[in-house]
Amino acid sequence: MEFFARKAREEVSPLLEEGEQIMLVSRQSLMNDIAPAFIIATDHRILIINNSFWGLYFGANIFTPTDFNSIPYDRIMSTVLVKGKLFSSLNMRLLGGFEAAMNPQKKTEGEVDGLKGAEAMRIVKFVESMIKKRYMDGDRETGIGTGR
Repeated sequence: MEFFARKAREEVSPLLEEGEQIMLVSRQSLMNDIAPAFIIATDHRILIINNSFWGLYFGANIFTPTDFNSIPYDRIMSTVLVKGKLFSSLNMRLLGGFEAAMNPQKKTEGEVDGLKGAEAMRIVKFVESMIKKRYMDGDRETGIGTGR
């Protein structure tokens, strides 16, 4: 895991905004997918990276491209954690999002499964703390979400 976490940090660094810091790196289980997704939590957003070709390469290659999903904390309404016997699933409910009920095999934005239970719980706690922090800070210009 350490090799993959270091690689993920290196490859995602060009996507980071100035001053943005990586707070947490997690990965789907290899038992769940041969190209496991990375979940990278920064102090501004969640990045879900669906790697190409067994999770070894970032970017486009012969087999599959790498998908980068960026979800700012102010778009996340809540998190849903489903704990299974082996793995857990995490679904972040997004403002303006919708459930893709037509195709159950297609993942919706903000959905990651195949996470180890402790890792999933760590992500949920971090995301919920960031949602709360954003809500308490609020939008200072409009006064929306100031928690008052």
